This record gives sequence, structure tokens and C-alpha cells, in this order.
Amino acid sequence: MSAVAVAPSRATVPWSRLGWVTWRQHRGALAGCVAVLAALGVYLLVMGMQIHGAYSRLAACHSNCGALRQALMSYYGSQRGSVLSSGINAQTVPFFLLAVPVLLGVFLGAPVVARELDTGTFRFAWTQGAGRTRWAVTKLVVLGVLIAAVAYLFSSLFQWYFSPFVAAGVTGWFPMQLFGNVGVAFAAWTLLAFAMSAFLGVVLRRTVPAMACTLVVWTVLDVVTMMSLRQHYLTPVVGSGESPPGGQSAWMLSQWFAGPGGQHISPGQIPLSVQESPSPAAFGNWLASQHITQWWSYFPGNRFWTFQLIEGGWLLGLSAVLMAATVWLVRRRAV
Repeated sequence: MSAVAVAPSRATVPWSRLGWVTWRQHRGALAGCVAVLAALGVYLLVMGMQIHGAYSRLAACHSNCGALRQALMSYYGSQRGSVLSSGINAQTVPFFLLAVPVLLGVFLGAPVVARELDTGTFRFAWTQGAGRTRWAVTKLVVLGVLIAAVAYLFSSLFQWYFSPFVAAGVTGWFPMQLFGNVGVAFAAWTLLAFAMSAFLGVVLRRTVPAMACTLVVWTVLDVVTMMSLRQHYLTPVVGSGESPPGGQSAWMLSQWFAGPGGQHISPGQIPLSVQESPSPAAFGNWLASQHITQWWSYFPGNRFWTFQLIEGGWLLGLSAVLMAATVWLVRRRAV
């Protein structure tokens, strides 16, 4: 009776081991991302302490506070004599930070699968005890969670850095250069860049083209969101009055004039002498005499975190779909 040869069973690699391998493979990229954020964080920390010191002195003042407010505002704008007169100030820093999420996500996400396809090492990596599905899931989840967590911590530091200007009534959190750098939005946009670059890496099978395509697609989506999509998350509030309701914390969408019958009045129908009058009350007095009401469409400042959760929610959902699609493509690709 002949013996039947039995193929030796291949032990399944545990999830913890896969996580360790993922860390070993991508620790250089992770260290680079952390180093960039740390360098930016040091700047925010040093300047934030000076800004908070200036705001503390202003908050403690009860009379003749013009000089103290000027000292705080010197950090916000590039005024003559400001320590930041070179132009790098609290008003311009948020614009630079808008590019950080996509750069971090592309730098870390594109090589996740595309590098294996570039070098041909996927033939080895996908035939081990881990299996290609568990291999892809581990890489995407471990790296995605790490980069999102680090990005959220960085956004918290930026929120602390900029908060004195919001507390002083200089601005609110709704402006587009601030909204994406605060709260869950910053982490969610970073995660989306990571997921998008990983997905395009599988589709294009090249690292550099995946990076370039992600930069274009992510930027277009970000601009469309800032300019059009975000204002449709909730129904705006409508109010009337000479001054914008809600103060600096509100997000003003539009304003218009309406006559006593509700008909719209164009700004061109308002006499130029009234518009250019040196008297602050002239404009309001003329509107009242003509029974014209000025209307405003806006979002109050207390809706900011609702907007953050809405945007973070759909970005997280889109990131999950892209990651799932990445795993599905990895499963279907022939070794």
C-alpha cells in the first residue's frame, strides 16, 4: 500500500506580525511625515505662546487697550514693526497648511501598493502565509489610522495657535483657509489623500503617476468643496439689519435689499451720495426712509462643529470606499 504524500500546511501569519512588517516597511515614510509635522509644530508652538501672551494681556485690560490690541494684531497681519513683518503671519500660515494633508497622504499612500507593483516584489509578498487580502487590509488600516491620528493632533495644535484671534473677535472658524485646518476636517482630508493615492497606485501600477494624479484629483475636490459644496450642508439662516448678524463668527453667504412689497432692490438703485456719505448713519437712514430692508443669508458660528462632523463623515465614507476598492483590485490582480 503506497503512502500518499501530504503537502505541508502553511501557517497563517498573525495580524500582529503583519502590523510589525507594515511598520518596518514604512517607518521611513512615517518618520518623514512626523518630522515635517514636528517642524511645523515647533513654529506653531513658539509663535502660539507669544500670541497667547499678547491676548492674555489684552483680555486683562479694561481701559485704554488700543496699544494691546495693536500688539495682538501685529501677529495677525504684516504691519510695520511687526515681528512677522516678512509676511509670514497668522493670516498667511493657514494657506500654507492647506497643502499639508495632500502632501502627507500622497507621500505615504502612493507607495503602499504601487511600489510592490513597480518593483515586482508583489509576486513574493502576495504568495506568503498572510495572503494578499490580509496584506492589503493591514497596510491600509495601520497606516491610515496612524496618519489620521497624527494629523488630528497637529490640527489641535493649530487650533490652539489660532484661537486667540477667534476669542478676540477678529474672525471665526468658518473661513475656508481655517475650516480645513481645524478639527476632524484636517485629519479626514489627510486620510482621503492617503486612500486616494493608494487606490490610484493599484489602478496605475506606478508610484509617481499615482502621486501626480492624486494631487490633481484631491485639489479639485478640495476646491469644489470649499467654493460650492460646503455651503449646502445645512439650510442657511436669513436675518435682516444694517450690520451682518452673528458677528465675526458667522459665515456670511449673501446679502440683498428688498422693498416694502418684497421686490428686490439692486445696489445700483441706491444713490451714490448715500453710499459715499461720510456719515455712518446715512445709509441706514436712507434705507429706513424708503422702507427698504437689508437681508442676510448666513450660518451662525455655533454650527461650526456640525459642519465639521458632516464634512468629516462623508470624507471618511469616501476614504473607506477607496480602501475597499483597493483591496478588491488587489484580490483580482493576477500574480
